[in-house]
Amino acid sequence: MGEARRKRAQAELLAAQRGPLEDAVKKVSHALRRLAEAASASLGADCYTHAELGRVLLADQGFTFQTRVGFAAWRVGRGDGDVLSHVPNVQAYLPAGANGMGFAYHAWLESVDWVVDVTTYQLRRKGQELDAADGGHTSVDWCPDYLLLTRAQVSTYKKVAQAPGPGLAYYESNDDLTVRMAQSYQLDAEDVATARLILSNPDMRVLGPNMLPQD
Repeated sequence: MGEARRKRAQAELLAAQRGPLEDAVKKVSHALRRLAEAASASLGADCYTHAELGRVLLADQGFTFQTRVGFAAWRVGRGDGDVLSHVPNVQAYLPAGANGMGFAYHAWLESVDWVVDVTTYQLRRKGQELDAADGGHTSVDWCPDYLLLTRAQVSTYKKVAQAPGPGLAYYESNDDLTVRMAQSYQLDAEDVATARLILSNPDMRVLGPNMLPQD
């Protein structure tokens, strides 16, 4: 009975936390998407910048997270191949700008109880890039603006790969990769200021090099 009571209390605590946290994550995700789509030089391979900016913006609102680097996968459709993976020893598209690591990795945010990913709006783009690289066809039926998951909601890679339908995600952080990325990356103060400005003015017009007509 003691363990059941503890689990029930934990579930009630997480349920109480979700509302305010989800509101913050939704706003942060919206701001970062607008910034990235206007100005990111490596859209689709800019997960670490998203995570670091997200960490700062959530901290501004009183939520403490750490940026983690490691491996991830998303079940985006019902077909056998409708899984997007940044996992070692699994065939996957290696995006440009993989920081010379030679394999695909992913970055996201973690706290004691929560996992936050503000890049999942790019899943459809990732699927298109994978198809362009290998000539396949990935059906992306699940492309959420962001993910806010409790630890219990994070699936294993095997479960994601074998799931009959979309909506599951796998995240597994790696301490060595997290340290390596932290040592090689410096957050741009101008990006932080711009992200904060967009967050405070969600309806403002955001212009950047990605908005210019293509030759």
